Amino acid sequence: MLNKIMIGRYYPIDSLVHKMNPLAKIICVLLFIIMSFLTFDIRFNVLLLVLLVLMLCNTKVPFKIYFKTIFSIKWLLLFILIINLIVGSNLEVTIITILRLVFVVLYTSILTLTTPPSEITYGLEKLFFPLKIIGIPVNKMALSISLALRFIPTIIDQGNKIIKSQASRGIDYYNSNLKGKILAIKSLIIPMFVLSIKKADDLADSMEVRLYNVNSKRVNFRQNKWRFYDTFLVLLHLGLFILIMKEVVL
Repeated sequence: MLNKIMIGRYYPIDSLVHKMNPLAKIICVLLFIIMSFLTFDIRFNVLLLVLLVLMLCNTKVPFKIYFKTIFSIKWLLLFILIINLIVGSNLEVTIITILRLVFVVLYTSILTLTTPPSEITYGLEKLFFPLKIIGIPVNKMALSISLALRFIPTIIDQGNKIIKSQASRGIDYYNSNLKGKILAIKSLIIPMFVLSIKKADDLADSMEVRLYNVNSKRVNFRQNKWRFYDTFLVLLHLGLFILIMKEVVL
């Protein structure tokens, strides 16, 4: 039931995108998200699609994993389609709205599939570093975000175990009526919530036993060098961002 959700999972493989500096990947993701929500022009959406496909190909991650990611948000896409039809939105605007959501989900999944949680923390710390000057705890923010991303696949795995356990006790998640589905979902959510709290407590205990201090200065396990490929992709995204901004302003 939850096996198709790939959000937050890391897919270890050797590719150009996997070798990129985490900071460069995060910058590209932010620029892509902003561009996706700024433009309604078909031409620029086609350019974003081409850029997205090139990035997907360079990750060397099987496309079926990306299809699973899109399939996991099918109800959200259907809900957006129905709402747009009810309010009488233009068909072109509706399609672009759905496409931009698909673009954002796919591009964000590139970051999580090609970057370990510890590297995402490193990239976020570098990105938010200017905020440290005004006293904002950047390291705590980055750690919280990376832990939240890391907990998504953990919770999904726990959910799958609970579904199998409850199914063996006679709970039908697929063929029951509406009342039965509500009871089935209730029997799933409560144990998942309890197990999530327990996992968080175990993680906190493990970090405390290892004398982990979020305020301590730490070095990174990997050597995250800024390469030519990082510069090229950031400049490519930045150039497309400037073009879109000119179109929006004018």
